[in-house]
Amino acid sequence: MPQPIDLLRREHANIATLLRTLEWQVAAFKNDSLPDYEVIRATLDYFRSFPDTCHHPKEDLIFARLRERDPAAAERIGDLQKAHEQLAARLHDAAAGMRAVLDEVEVSRDAVVRWASDFIDQQRQHISMEEALFLPAAERSLTAKDWSDLTAQLTKADDPLFGAQVSARFDQLRETILAWQAEDETASAARQRHQPSR
Repeated sequence: MPQPIDLLRREHANIATLLRTLEWQVAAFKNDSLPDYEVIRATLDYFRSFPDTCHHPKEDLIFARLRERDPAAAERIGDLQKAHEQLAARLHDAAAGMRAVLDEVEVSRDAVVRWASDFIDQQRQHISMEEALFLPAAERSLTAKDWSDLTAQLTKADDPLFGAQVSARFDQLRETILAWQAEDETASAARQRHQPSR
């Protein structure tokens, strides 16, 4: 597998983890529980900083090369750059709603939940499309030279949350995610121990 494809798949997995994190917080907010607003703020901050500046530009470069190599496959995928712009607009809506809540502005709980849920759903659909159509088409159609050229061009910025050096502004979010993952693993192991053997 070409290194850029492997990198994009890892980034997709990290984004999926953050979407679950945001979804848990939105569910708490929807059910009149108290969500962790710092986790929400950091999650939205990550989505504003990393995907648009580092992840999507990589995909856009690869997609441009795919359009040269296999126009029919690119056409089936659609306008990837426009899809990225739509994701940014959904993020803006969700972030504005949460900012209003944090600033104690009168805003409908249902509207905030809808904005956040729309963002989560659209992100998941987008990643699913890329995993099913875009990445396999790129892997099939691009040459070894294409991948070598692209690897040299791709953004080298480290992921501020999942990379080797975690940015201070994401420390609490990283700790929260690791704690939830440990709880999930413990609960999953307990369920497996209590399942009757066949």
